[in-house]
Amino acid sequence: MDFISIQQLVSGERVEKKVFGCGRGVPDPGGWPSDWRLGPQEAVARERWKLEEEKKKKLERFNSSRLNLENLADLENLVQRRREKRLKRRVPPKAPEPEVKAQPQARLEPVDLEKFLKAAAENQEALIDKYLTDGGDPNAHDKLHRTALHWACLKGHSQLVNKLLEAGAAVDARDLLERTPVFWACRGGHLDILKLLLNKGAQVNAQDKIRSTPLHVAVRTGHSDCLEHLIACGAHINAQDKEGDTGLHEAVRHGHHKAMKVLLLYGAKLGVQNEASMTPVQLARDWQRSIREALEAHVGHPRSRC
Repeated sequence: MDFISIQQLVSGERVEKKVFGCGRGVPDPGGWPSDWRLGPQEAVARERWKLEEEKKKKLERFNSSRLNLENLADLENLVQRRREKRLKRRVPPKAPEPEVKAQPQARLEPVDLEKFLKAAAENQEALIDKYLTDGGDPNAHDKLHRTALHWACLKGHSQLVNKLLEAGAAVDARDLLERTPVFWACRGGHLDILKLLLNKGAQVNAQDKIRSTPLHVAVRTGHSDCLEHLIACGAHINAQDKEGDTGLHEAVRHGHHKAMKVLLLYGAKLGVQNEASMTPVQLARDWQRSIREALEAHVGHPRSRC
């Protein structure tokens, strides 16, 4: 009668030849407990038998997987099989993304004169381009003869100024007060635009209706950098307006000390009289006297802190 161990029941294996006791051969690992007590020789023999079995299994697996390359066709089959195996391992390519068609831009409505001038002040280049593309006149103006170039110079849109000049805008266009874009650039204090206009041939000594020059405007608004550039470009430093005031008169009247220093540095005359027979020095004294009188009038006043 054969005895089956628990391990054999679980694994489903059966040992064909079992050796009970302590005799020679490999003992049955599922035998009785007395058979587990093996001697040194039996234990060594058992380990040797296990190693031999493992070697046999490995050899069988190797022989089964080994290919016999007897001719060129066998080699080609081997290469093809390995190529197919590599292709299976590769990540499948992503499906091509659908092409996004560029949607046509919304067509702009025709730009009238009012929108054109407003676009120049607000730096809306798309509207400017639309107006010019449709054949609009770059020198068109409103009731006060203010052109798009005037507004662009005042607001400091240098790129737009350049675009309008290239489109044919007159660099010395005059508004109702006969002020050119140079006046407006000085009024806004935009030195880069002033340089651009003068490089395009704008008049540096143009006069408006009250015979003021861009130098007068630069002094009144306190833009000393524009003032210095005008002088460097040939502006008449002692030019007088309708009231006879020079740039130095204006600097004293408005209290712009830096502009005053620039004018004196470049040789402005101190003795030029205006229509009121006042020199810049007398105007400064009169201005100081008026301030002193105003202060003295409030000395001792109940609301003054003295």
